Amino acid sequence: MIENWDEYSIESGDFKMEVIQQKHVPLPPGSILFELSGEINLYNSQAIKENLENLISKGILYFFLNFEQVSYIDSSGLGVCLGIHSRISKNKGFIRLVSPSEKVRYVLELTKLKSLLQIFPTLESASQNI
Repeated sequence: MIENWDEYSIESGDFKMEVIQQKHVPLPPGSILFELSGEINLYNSQAIKENLENLISKGILYFFLNFEQVSYIDSSGLGVCLGIHSRISKNKGFIRLVSPSEKVRYVLELTKLKSLLQIFPTLESASQNI
């Protein structure tokens, strides 16, 4: 499968997207957990998209994105989440947003995307019912 997860981590200014290889919550085979922090905006959303699309091409269909430390997300970041969701849901995959910060949760509610994207308060709840 994937030999070096570190090459899928991104760092740009105050933004960071890091692969977390945790063992305390069982995740399905073919899944990956990212911890994101900082702002998701026009300047880094393309890198996020390319990173996730590269993983999809390698057979990863299940994405868990921890948004607890994300302080801001704009329309380009939301567009990446929706685009990836649309692409992988056709193959029974998913993208799940875990523990979004209050500011991100507000944007998701304001844009009505809370009903389209899968949002969970914890990784434990996101990993159930797969």
